[in-house]
Amino acid sequence: MNEPCLELVIFKVKDADKARIARRAAQDTVKHYDGFISWSAYESCEDRNLFADVVLWKDLDAAKTAAQKVMKDPGFAAVMAEIDGLVTMSHYQIDQMVEAEAIAA
Repeated sequence: MNEPCLELVIFKVKDADKARIARRAAQDTVKHYDGFISWSAYESCEDRNLFADVVLWKDLDAAKTAAQKVMKDPGFAAVMAEIDGLVTMSHYQIDQMVEAEAIAA
């Protein structure tokens, strides 16, 4: 499979402020991983301790290789320590993209 792979991870954190700092450090680390394209970090509007990460990889193989590397990488240790529970972690391939015809007001 040589098409981009979207990784969606939704997780609970122990302390939102500490987790935010740790996640930013992990983002600096992952920038150097093979196949990494982007990482968008989200926080829930309703639950301060619910985070979502949307990571784009070159392909599914790159995503899976990175998942193994993350578990051993000291650059991810702090964010892993802040995780209080995994809601979901899945990989997706695009079916279709629709874009707005005009910029939203």
